[in-house]
Amino acid sequence: MKIENPGPPPYYATKTVTLTGADNLGELDAPTISVFTVTGEVLIERMVPTCIVDLVSAGGGTLIQGITGSTSLFLGATTATALDAGELWITTTPTVAGLALPAAFKDIVITADIIWTVATADITAGEVRCDLWWRPLSPDGNVTPA
Repeated sequence: MKIENPGPPPYYATKTVTLTGADNLGELDAPTISVFTVTGEVLIERMVPTCIVDLVSAGGGTLIQGITGSTSLFLGATTATALDAGELWITTTPTVAGLALPAAFKDIVITADIIWTVATADITAGEVRCDLWWRPLSPDGNVTPA
């Protein structure tokens, strides 16, 4: 079954994740945060995560960006408290200044869900928005916010 999208690609999807320290929202014992569900094969043209509300972790929690089966495909561990409102999360040292989009955040073919993984310690507060532009490569290729 082919999933139809309005208009020509690239398509746009966005997801805002509010970290609370609960299971799958910042808790180390249930560390996987589902960001986007991927069906079939898709090309990620560009992905831009931006911190909306400062992240909080009393124990030095870290976040990793990747996909199911390759948890650090996009970016390795970033100290959660380094993510402040308005900063782009496209390096392990987030910045508010303009920056060329790194290779890992553009022109990536995937067939698995996009996830963030909590490591080291709980992340108990904060909010990150992830903006994604993508194209289907297979007839069933699709991306939806998880």
